[in-house]
Amino acid sequence: MQQPFFGRASVFNWWETVRQPLLLHHLSLLARMAAKDPLAAAYQVRAQLDSDSMWRRYAVNCRSAGITTITLVLSFDCDTPDDIRVAWDVHSRLLDMGVRPAYAVPGALLRQGAQVYRRIAETGAEFLNHGGVSHTYFDDSAGRYRSCFFYDELDPARVAQDIVEGDDIVRDVLGAPPKGFRTPHFGTYQKVRQLRFLHKTLKELGYQYSSSTTPYWAVRKGPMFDDFGIAELPVTGIASRPLSIFDTWAYFEAPSQLFEPADYVREAQALAHSFKDHGCGLFNIYADPSHIFDSDYFFDAIATLCTVAPSVHFAEIVP
Repeated sequence: MQQPFFGRASVFNWWETVRQPLLLHHLSLLARMAAKDPLAAAYQVRAQLDSDSMWRRYAVNCRSAGITTITLVLSFDCDTPDDIRVAWDVHSRLLDMGVRPAYAVPGALLRQGAQVYRRIAETGAEFLNHGGVSHTYFDDSAGRYRSCFFYDELDPARVAQDIVEGDDIVRDVLGAPPKGFRTPHFGTYQKVRQLRFLHKTLKELGYQYSSSTTPYWAVRKGPMFDDFGIAELPVTGIASRPLSIFDTWAYFEAPSQLFEPADYVREAQALAHSFKDHGCGLFNIYADPSHIFDSDYFFDAIATLCTVAPSVHFAEIVP
């Protein structure tokens, strides 16, 4: 049984832990966050002290948004040429499981992998605009891809230009206009003024939705909300860390892995259990095909989510 946080024993244990440099560093980060955004800092503290309360709040937000069932949207960010080589095999395996993935592909890579992505689109897959420019590059010295072209580092006019370029390329390559958008490296583009600008641009283009926000927004506003102009669908958090993105990078690909692929399955099981207990929820799960194409752990995790949720596309749940 968890001790009360401010009981004598808890205070003593907390003080002993605080002496560890890692936690001191963490507290320093929280202090800086509090200075910039007190509400976000408060959510961070609450998530660490009582993650279950965050999922209870999330469930309340679900019902407020009219989401009274459990559904799964699985999307893939295909940000490197490596994704092109494995995307069809991953897609085919998921179709056999009854899962219908959506795809966010930068325009430059959509052109490069046009044959593969057209084949996927012909199965009825949903494609999001993911900007025009390729936002990764291969670092020979590190032996892996690194990120570049961050929207938060660009002039708003350049951001809008990239969105329009991506839209044009999706139309040209796949023959149909995209209905949704995901910001490249979306975790770095989360300020309210940035999201308002993003949604204004997307609304002018006639988009139905964006899925460009972190789990913080899901807990704060719900799995779908329209505060910024059009429907926004934040990605889902980790069961044990509700404000952290449940992505495949951390579990399958990160050079200094804190987690193992088996942990991904355990977290999926915990999410499924939580959503089932609350009776509602939207699994908005995103992955990179090149991270998981040869991992049964990933497919086992998705199969677990499918035991409580049918697989749908974004456009099917947006009003």
